[in-house]
Order: sequence, then C-alpha cells, then structure tokens
Amino acid sequence: MDNNYNEYMPTESERQEYLAYKSPEDVLHNFNEGVMLLESELSGKHIDSPVLICGGMAAFDKGLIDFINRLLELNSNLFLLSEVTAEYRRYTSDKIRFPFICTPHLLAKEIIVLGMDIPVSQEALDLSEQKPYVKEAADNMNERYMTIGDGYAQMWSYYAYRYVCRLLDIINPCEVWLWNEFYAFHHIFRNICRERGIAVRYMEFGCIPGTICIEKEGQQGESIPARHPFLFSLKKIGGSDIENADRVLEYCRESGLNRNVQPEQRIVTETLKFYRAGRKTLVYLGQNDYESGLRPYGRNSRKYHSPVFSSTLEALEYIQMLAIKNDWNLIYKPHPIMSALGHDTVTSAEGLDIVTEVDINSVIDAADVVVTILSQSAYIALIREKPVVMLGYTQLKGKGCTYEAFSRRIIEKKLKYAMRHGYTQKQKKLFLRHTAQLLKYYLYDDGVEKKLKIGREL
Repeated sequence: MDNNYNEYMPTESERQEYLAYKSPEDVLHNFNEGVMLLESELSGKHIDSPVLICGGMAAFDKGLIDFINRLLELNSNLFLLSEVTAEYRRYTSDKIRFPFICTPHLLAKEIIVLGMDIPVSQEALDLSEQKPYVKEAADNMNERYMTIGDGYAQMWSYYAYRYVCRLLDIINPCEVWLWNEFYAFHHIFRNICRERGIAVRYMEFGCIPGTICIEKEGQQGESIPARHPFLFSLKKIGGSDIENADRVLEYCRESGLNRNVQPEQRIVTETLKFYRAGRKTLVYLGQNDYESGLRPYGRNSRKYHSPVFSSTLEALEYIQMLAIKNDWNLIYKPHPIMSALGHDTVTSAEGLDIVTEVDINSVIDAADVVVTILSQSAYIALIREKPVVMLGYTQLKGKGCTYEAFSRRIIEKKLKYAMRHGYTQKQKKLFLRHTAQLLKYYLYDDGVEKKLKIGREL
C-alpha cells in the first residue's frame, strides 16, 4: 500500500456505504443500479476494444498498481475494472495511469452483506439452470461465507452475470486479464468470455517470491507447467540461468522473502501443546480453498487441482490420523484467509497444534516434512530445503523436486519415505533447474525494490 496510507483512510461518507443496506430492497437496488448505470459511467471514457484488466489490486497493492501501469509500455490501450470501493476508489484514481471504472459497491471484492435473506427471482433461477458456472459461483459464495443469507449468493451471481455481459457489450475488449481465476466473480467473467470467444489471461503473485505470473491457460493445476510438466521441463537453460536461479534461491532463503509481509513472531515449538522433542515433525500447510480451484469440489477440481481431497480440512483429518498412528508431531498452519472466514476449525485437536500469526518461514524450519494440497508455500519449503509431499497439482507437478501422493493409498508410504530420506540432492538439483526455467520463461519481476531482479522484465 502507499506510504501515505492515512491519506486513504475512509471518510465518513465512505464509511456510511458499508452501513447502507438495511433491507433486501437496498441490496437489490445496488445490484440493479450497477447494471443500469454502466453506460453512463463509461460515457466519456476512451474505449476502443482495449485489453480489459479486472481485479481488486488497489486494495492490496504491494507494487501491483505500478506493475500494471508498466503494462502501458507494451500496450497503450488498457482499461481497468477496479473491483474496490470506498477509499480504494480514490486510491485507484490517484495511482492508475489509464482509463478505469470501479465496480458497484456490492460487486467489489470481499464486499457482502451477511445474514440477510434475499428473495430469488425466477430470472435468477432460470439463469442458474441455463449457465452451470453461474450456479458454481453461487455455490462458492455459499460455502465461503458461513453466515450468508438465503438467496444472497444466487442473486449476487445473477447480477454479476448481467453486469459482466453489459460491460463486455459496451467495451468490446480484445482481451480480458483477470487477477485470480477462481474468485466467484471471475469464474463468471471467464466463462462469459469463453462463450463470446474473448481471449482471457490470468494474473497472480508468482510461485517464486518477488514475481508476478501472467497465464494463458489457467492457474495452479491448470497452468502450463502443471498441464504439460514434461514439455516445460525440456525448456532450454544454460549455465548462467542456473547461476541466476541459485542466487535467487539463496536470496529468498536468507531474506525470508514471501508473497506477504510475515509477522515478526516466530514459532516456538516448546510452547506447543502436543509437540514432543525427539519425534518427527510434519507441517501441514492449508490453502484458500475458495480461490485455488478447489471449491466447489467437482470434476474440474478433481482433474486439475486435487485428485484425492475436497478441502483443506478433509485432508487434515486424514493426515492427523496418520500422525497419531506413526507418533509424529503435527503442526497445521491454515491459510490466513481461511482463518479470517472461520474455516480453520477442526472437530478434534488430538495431537494437532494449530499455529496462526507467525512467520511461515519459522514454521517450515520446524518441519521434518512439509505436506500440502495446493499451497504455493510448498515453494518456500523447497527454498528452505525441506522435503515436500504434494497431495494436489500445482506448477511443481512432475518436476521431480517433491514427493507426489496423488492417491489416498500411497500417502502414508510417501510421508514415511520423505521422513526417512529427506530433501535429496537429486530433488535439490531438479528444483534449481525448475526455478531457472520459471525465471527465464514463466515469471515476471514484480518491480518492487529488492537486492536483485527475480524473473523476466516486462
């Protein structure tokens, strides 16, 4: 965020926006007004079949706004749909150097009126029948927000569909770039684009810290390195690429560089309730189930993301059983967003220590083995030279630098093998090669000031 953050604290009128919804009619009015006013809001903007970039980046900037501003050097015809509200509208206005609009308040990222039932119209019911992806987006929201009112997600998805259709009608973009493929709004967005034959790209923080990734096929298990692991592994690299990757990994390891600024507090294993010195320690890292292609769990999730488990907690329950059976310490670090949403609750805590608000580097350092379904922190574990057991598909799939357990019957065997053999020299060598290929062909330097460039230049 900007150094002068106080300049962007919400004003009184902006704070009132969050209190404006006292009835279902208020909610539906905001939804409908957003669609109806789109044409007038876009009036006077310079629009000529632009590249349309969509996301709430202004609310969690971390250098992202400077990065997308630099895209102007490649294409001067850009337009931004900033999925933010209140003070972040001002932030967008001050920082973005090309035309933009902001979403209606209730279509902005993470803005939702909880606990309010909304009557579902026949039109919304019909749309869910006709467009399965609209229902999937509603299902995602219903699972994500534990106190969401009946009908809210269905009507949100209906108006999100109408808003995106109207926006595309007016702007007629040549291409659409979405920040995070799996967010419910973008799930609707990308499917409408596919129906209309509009090319879509996806943006996200890169799997190596200090980078940003721009994808063509999809993210995580839908990415090119995951879909085509063998072909990606054949990409040519030379000695200088290996040397650069080695420098980057050493820098990341020594600096503790991460996607997010880490808390100063480090894990102290001696203070954990169930930790016992002398036992092997398994660290389980959760992911954001609702923005990683996992939920709602279906055929696509099983094919591209998680072939065994439908959620962080389902896998945790199984791993907890294995830890008890094998007398392992088990430390679970939930994804911060899952904790904020209240989805880190487990029914039984026997032998399980849950840690939050601590530096993830210190948690990984406490492990003998790290296991996860989809967490990109698997890369941090490899950077810190810890063996990793993957239960799902990410860019690490098929690269030879992790232990892969893609069926339930081999998980225990792979965990035991990883405990016994650790992070091998072969895995280390293959991870160095994989990193060199990522930095040369796949990841872009985020432009944030640091001691060395990590990834490609735009």
